[in-house]
Amino acid sequence: MAAGAWPAAAAAVARAAARTLGRLVPRTHTHSTAATTTSSPSSSPAHTLDDYNRLLAALARDGDGESALRVLRRMRHGSPAACAPTAASYVSAMSALAKAGRAADATALFDDMLAHGVAPDRRAYSLLLHVYSTHLGLPAAGLSVLHWMAGLGVRPSAVDYADLIFSFCRAGQLPDALQLLDEMRELGYPLPPHVYSPILQAHCDAADIPAAEALIAFMRASGGRSGCNPDVLIYNIYIHGLCRVGDFHAVQRVINDSVWNWWVPDAVTYSTYVAGLCRAGYIEDAFRQLDIMVAKGLQLTVIGLNILLDYAAKDVDMWVAKVVMERCEELGFEVDVVTYNTVMEHFSKKMQWLIALRLFTDLLKKPITPDVQTYNILISSLCRAGKFELAKFVFSCNGFVADTVTCNILIHQFYCAGKEGELGFLFSDVDAGKITPDTITYNTLVDCLFRSGRRTEAANLVRHIDGGYPAEPVAHLAFWLVTSGNVREALSLFDDMLVKGVALDAIVFANVIKAFCRKGPGECTDMTQLCSVLDRMLGIG
Repeated sequence: MAAGAWPAAAAAVARAAARTLGRLVPRTHTHSTAATTTSSPSSSPAHTLDDYNRLLAALARDGDGESALRVLRRMRHGSPAACAPTAASYVSAMSALAKAGRAADATALFDDMLAHGVAPDRRAYSLLLHVYSTHLGLPAAGLSVLHWMAGLGVRPSAVDYADLIFSFCRAGQLPDALQLLDEMRELGYPLPPHVYSPILQAHCDAADIPAAEALIAFMRASGGRSGCNPDVLIYNIYIHGLCRVGDFHAVQRVINDSVWNWWVPDAVTYSTYVAGLCRAGYIEDAFRQLDIMVAKGLQLTVIGLNILLDYAAKDVDMWVAKVVMERCEELGFEVDVVTYNTVMEHFSKKMQWLIALRLFTDLLKKPITPDVQTYNILISSLCRAGKFELAKFVFSCNGFVADTVTCNILIHQFYCAGKEGELGFLFSDVDAGKITPDTITYNTLVDCLFRSGRRTEAANLVRHIDGGYPAEPVAHLAFWLVTSGNVREALSLFDDMLVKGVALDAIVFANVIKAFCRKGPGECTDMTQLCSVLDRMLGIG
């Protein structure tokens, strides 16, 4: 249908409905609507409508919303009438905006299409529904589009219904999702497993296992008629729900019955099972499932393996984690840098620095490249064990590029050990711009300086960070000043800030009050001091 050929009455109804929908979505700005009315230089008459639409389709694939708006401007104002935008043109531009993260602008462009008398087609309605339900998380607005389509005689597709079902489930509105499922059934739409999966996921998230079982039973009973026989994806969601409630007998029963229910457990099935057993503390049972996986030729997912090691490493006997890792390698499971980081982290927390160092050495012998987290875990472990020279050696290793986390670890550990004078190697990298300090770095420095009795240095640091007086370091300094009884210095700090036009952040209030509370039941002098500080902070003192 050509632009302008839409019946006037239908156009008026559509515009009214669009205005109603518009009130359901927060508009970030109306750039898209305004942009489409701006003049643009004339285009070459050699360009056809098909050329423009092909260009818009390419921009939609790239998510280039701004360029799509410029093309629409050109089509409307700088091209022959035969190149005026069509519904397909608007659909591509809306897709580009949605993909660029400008979902509200995409809905505004739909309004713009109606205002220019262009009749939306089914694709335009479906896209609007998708933007509301999926991109903006407004399933109620998406449902209004569905009803609008039905009122205009435009039949929604099964994908439209699936979009809304998923969106309602994600919003925690399960009754609405179930009502849409019933509507699909009544209208004779096919109901493949992926339509049921968000509903099943919602039941499992709510630990409503009976409802999940009833849904799967219904799918099995009607599978031959509607093609919704549960598949491995459905059973994997169900098994994850069973693992969350700790019903491992039911998990085993579901896997044992798989041959009768026409599905085959895959690596995700067993990885989910293994992870669930680990979370429940059944490490030996988890290994039995690993043996079954090996016999079936399945590979444990990296996530499943790391969860297994994560829980095994929490065992009192820290050697269990190393045994688990060796056993996994024997079984042929892929061990990556995250796996080593997981185990090293637990050894580090248990002060087993030598085991962490051995694991690091083993890692270097394998075709696995340690990342910055690997080095940070090792450096932290060595520092906590008092092996500062070894930590400095690791820091200076070729190929290791320290980050802000490394910096914060070293500052904290060296100051706590009274070895702040040995941090020259670190500060030379900071001064050279190799490491950029962050708020945590400055907070750590303030804490360490104050704890080591260098109160004046801590105050001077706060006065000169990033132009002076950033909120969090000020809050840390104020906390220490009040806690140590130097309330007058805290008041002087606040006066300096107010003179320089720096507002006192709420986090400063919170830390000052916390510091006074920590001093215990307030005496008269403490209460007087607290009132003085609060008056000063509120600007009434």
